[in-house]
Amino acid sequence: MKTFHPIVVASRIEVVDVLRGFALFGVLLANVPYDHIAAEASPINSFLSFFHDMFINRKFITLFSMLFGFGFYIQLTRARQNGINFQWYFIRRMGLLFLIGALHCFLLWNGDIIMTYAVGGILLLIVRDWSVKRLTWLALIFSIVLTGVLFIGNAVLGWQEHTYDFDLVLRHPLAESYLEYVDINFRIASWVNFAQDMPVTLVFTFGNMLVGLILGKLNFFSNLQALGFLYRAFIFLGSTLGLLCSYLFYSVNSGTLELSASLVWLPFFVIGGMMFQTLAYITIFVKMSDVPIFRKVTEWLKYVGRTALSNYIFQSVFYVFVIFKAIHKYGLYNDLSRIEIYFVAVEFFLFMSVISYLWLERNKQGPMEYIWKTLSYYKLYRHK
Repeated sequence: MKTFHPIVVASRIEVVDVLRGFALFGVLLANVPYDHIAAEASPINSFLSFFHDMFINRKFITLFSMLFGFGFYIQLTRARQNGINFQWYFIRRMGLLFLIGALHCFLLWNGDIIMTYAVGGILLLIVRDWSVKRLTWLALIFSIVLTGVLFIGNAVLGWQEHTYDFDLVLRHPLAESYLEYVDINFRIASWVNFAQDMPVTLVFTFGNMLVGLILGKLNFFSNLQALGFLYRAFIFLGSTLGLLCSYLFYSVNSGTLELSASLVWLPFFVIGGMMFQTLAYITIFVKMSDVPIFRKVTEWLKYVGRTALSNYIFQSVFYVFVIFKAIHKYGLYNDLSRIEIYFVAVEFFLFMSVISYLWLERNKQGPMEYIWKTLSYYKLYRHK
């Protein structure tokens, strides 16, 4: 009986690994905790807020989700080439991923995205054979229309009213014991407060996965000549419409632009523009991957990208042990300025890159990838 095996290094699309490492760096910067309330009003903090919303916030988790959809396409293609029943294997794989995400969510980081990916992965199975045209319409409905509607409902119509005391969120990074930290995790986690927090995350994430699936069907990462117009369009729209929408996003977050009935169109416009900005990030990396100096400077990202699951969880370990107070009283949460916290995060990412490189020198995959894939590739059927 034919079985799956992990993708060997020679068969990987290296630019995708580099992009996945780049996405993890952005996710680290987007999520690194700091004391927003204590942050002083200063030019540097104002600039960081502007830069964060313009170039980081929502772009990298969007990128990560798109790459997940592309990874689904690669696995599906390999399965069909080998004549293997993909469906039951992938359902098992997503079930294991959901379990990993649940442990990660409640024991380390309540902002976990892994469980959402597991659910989105199952949904991808349903539409795996749809045409690019149908998938594009579906992606637009989920990523822009449904996400915009849910955003308006949460922000304007009060759909996102939580039953827990919001002081729990403020206490969370300052919890004086790990048990208190985990208790707060359970109470404020999005999957516990499902109706308030998860619908918008699920529909937006699934829409981005669909975009990744579309990129796979278009052979986007290795078909530069045939898709030249699409590449140019993504870069143009991302650097114009995308940046404009990110500025509007910053204006809303900073309070200089207030949502009103006359601006009901704004969330849909902003979401669409920011997705084009993420697609521009992808396109620039693909086009620049043929430039030797760019490839040389960015190739170290591939080691982090090849161990993405392990490093995503490792980031949460960093938050708990270094930033928060739950493990020891020397956590940095309210002891460093925002810029200093970012410097610490960059230093941690460099450390993570070195560890990933050293690990892959001796192993074919990261530790969490090994556990996940070993269980996933275990024979689903036994001979009687």
